[in-house]
Amino acid sequence: MYRRSVFRSIATLLTAALICAGSSCRTGPISNVRTNDDPGPASHNQDTQEQAQTFLPPATGFVNDFANVFSPESRKELETVLTELKDRSAIEFAVVTVETTGGIPIFDYSLALARGWGVGPEDTSKGGGLLLVLAVKERQWRIQVSESLEKDLPDEVCKELGDRSVDLYRQERYSEGLTKYVMAIIERLEGVRKFKVGHSIRIESK
Repeated sequence: MYRRSVFRSIATLLTAALICAGSSCRTGPISNVRTNDDPGPASHNQDTQEQAQTFLPPATGFVNDFANVFSPESRKELETVLTELKDRSAIEFAVVTVETTGGIPIFDYSLALARGWGVGPEDTSKGGGLLLVLAVKERQWRIQVSESLEKDLPDEVCKELGDRSVDLYRQERYSEGLTKYVMAIIERLEGVRKFKVGHSIRIESK
């Protein structure tokens, strides 16, 4: 389903945002900021990413729900949206849930998935690739963004849009939180790239 695309480490990380409340939660971009949870690019070495490659699951579509957080209906609906996104914009957006990354940092795990599955078109002048991973046991998520989408989805935008789902994650409404984030990303891309995905999913925090 996927072709290889170029990914850079411009993703946004919300470590512990799924479980903690208040302003003490770290919710900042990591491309040039170091935290205890993400000590910087030096920690993301090729050996760890190659280790992750050895047990990557096969892709099952655009929605890869290995942790079973989606209902069949919600998974099908999101799959429909992401398929239309590819058809309208040549942007491939993979969503992945796993029970655990198996001790591999979520940065390395998600980057290995993005590269191993080859998310995004082969022609990097068209479209681009996105991969959003949620690890339930680690209570972390990360989005990887291909270079071709970096200008349209800088770190601060990924963070701001991702913050809108935090309340849903705290309520363990993981599928709704992921769907809300995906739709926010798509709405952003629709505005800057001038296309329209007809099917829409609206999620509201309770």
